[in-house]
Amino acid sequence: MKTNDFKKGERVRYIPSHASGNKFHRHCEDGVVSSINDKYVFVKYDNMIGKMTTGDEPYTSAATRPEDLIKI
Repeated sequence: MKTNDFKKGERVRYIPSHASGNKFHRHCEDGVVSSINDKYVFVKYDNMIGKMTTGDEPYTSAATRPEDLIKI
């Protein structure tokens, strides 16, 4: 996928390269898109506090390569 395939507020799942595309791997993480630039999708990942829903939550986003994400 490319950065323009994503938009703010979408739920996504990060699939690390060592998971070999397995979207159910235990190291996958779910989150919500907070912003996008030409290289990265910025994701606020769910944590012990709760599930991210809008992208406006007061947490720091992680720059994530779009090829490591799927929409959920």
